Amino acid sequence: MANFVFRRLLIAIPTLWLIASVIFLLSKLMPGAFGSAHLAEQEAGYYSRGDAASRDRNYRQFLETTGQDRPLFYFSITSAALPDSLHRVFPERDRDFLSRISWQYGNPEAAAVFFRSLKLWEASLTESELQQVQKYLFAIYSHQSPAQLQQAIAGMARQLPSNTGLWNDIIESSEHLIVNSSGYTYLFPSAQWHGTQNQYHRWLSDLIQGSLGNSLRDGRPVTMVLSEAIGNTWWLLLASIVIATLLAMELAILMVRRSGRVWRSTLLPSLFLLDSVPLFVLAMVLLVLLANPAFLQLFPVYGMGYYNTYDASWLQQVSQWLQFMTLPMICLVLANLSYLTNQFYQAVAAVAGQDFIRTARAKGLSEQVVIRRHMLRNALLPVITLLSDFLPALVAGAVVIETVFAIPGVGRLLIDAVLSRDYPVIVGIVVVVAVFRLLSHLLSDLLYSMADPRVRSQAS
Repeated sequence: MANFVFRRLLIAIPTLWLIASVIFLLSKLMPGAFGSAHLAEQEAGYYSRGDAASRDRNYRQFLETTGQDRPLFYFSITSAALPDSLHRVFPERDRDFLSRISWQYGNPEAAAVFFRSLKLWEASLTESELQQVQKYLFAIYSHQSPAQLQQAIAGMARQLPSNTGLWNDIIESSEHLIVNSSGYTYLFPSAQWHGTQNQYHRWLSDLIQGSLGNSLRDGRPVTMVLSEAIGNTWWLLLASIVIATLLAMELAILMVRRSGRVWRSTLLPSLFLLDSVPLFVLAMVLLVLLANPAFLQLFPVYGMGYYNTYDASWLQQVSQWLQFMTLPMICLVLANLSYLTNQFYQAVAAVAGQDFIRTARAKGLSEQVVIRRHMLRNALLPVITLLSDFLPALVAGAVVIETVFAIPGVGRLLIDAVLSRDYPVIVGIVVVVAVFRLLSHLLSDLLYSMADPRVRSQAS
């Protein structure tokens, strides 16, 4: 048995690394970066047009501190039309503009020079000067042909005559960009080696040391953020899966009895209707019916309460916790009860017609003993497989439930992290879910060996 567990762990470790790496790389491919909607916006409070240099300096310092200014991986294969330092351009709208003109004119060096001169000249303008040339700047950023670019630059020259060096740089760089354009550069690939100074290497090094990084929102370690949120989710999932499993097992036993025809004709249509109701609709209906003063206000409506439980006994803390978690647990149990009951019933019914069950009944054993002692044990193998695959469905349901009921758990934390593009927290949550998924499969293998001696002998 020890060798069996050791082999499973050896397989689980590279699997976990692969899952975490894929999620990390995919999260970095999401559009936008944390803080780009605030730190880099020209209208964003403290970082105003009057303090453009301070805005850019603070934003770039934030990117350097969090490592977002580094390349994503050890190497990259892109088009030869794109600049090799494109990953250092922020915010996203500037990066998209530089990428587009580089692709359009096929000269990344000339495009980078023009882009740099345009941004420097734009930063030197006052608020009133910026308003005068706003439509021409928009024409430059959205132009589709060299003629449109030249018309926009000529319009800015008429609207805001300037002989400064920055303006002359725009004229020269735009002419150089148009004259030296190449229409086929994008057809050629460009491979670049970035070494260990990349975001993935930094993240992987921290992961090996047991660190999931720091949250981009508040700078706290991701492990601390997860530890504060995982408690409510863990107990919610554990209580839901235990209650749903026991209830589904009892319903399946009722339907598999000889006198279970009435139960089957009643329960199966009801469970089918219940299974057709979406989870968020079920949650809203229960809120209206059981947490509404207009009907029955049996449960609290929102969050986890604001009472001080530090000086309360454990019994009082559990009582308060149950007040707020009972309705979410009912939602999760009802949402998964139909599927579980059907699977339990199919597994037990498949065993009910076998020869050893008829032999047990011929011996005069009571129906209760036949079902619980003989049928259930031989129906455990498919049930164990079902329960090991049940965790992802519960986690997905917890995301909806914690959002609807405002429960401070992992599901709600995942929604907040996605909306704010807090990538370390997103990856940390996925890693934790993957760990629990792998542990559930390992536990199912152990239960397999306990339920069936043949599996135990093969494992040893």
